[in-house]
Amino acid sequence: MQKKLQALYLNNKLIVWAAAVSVVLALGVLLKVKDEVTRFTLIMPIFAGFILFAILITPDEELEDEQPQATKSTPVYHKRTRKSR
Repeated sequence: MQKKLQALYLNNKLIVWAAAVSVVLALGVLLKVKDEVTRFTLIMPIFAGFILFAILITPDEELEDEQPQATKSTPVYHKRTRKSR
């Protein structure tokens, strides 16, 4: 379990730190602000910023769907035949 968590942290340091910062900020807002609407108004941009940051630092290769492997065979062409009238 420890090795899996360590590998996860090493591969995703920036996202882990951004998540920690966003959780700390959200907890700070929850403890400091009493009004529920203001809490929601202040917490949503924190999480939206985290999601945007995670999307921007993710390499393009991870975001794309896997493309089917192209076959190396040449396409088959059919001869055109004239239709008789």
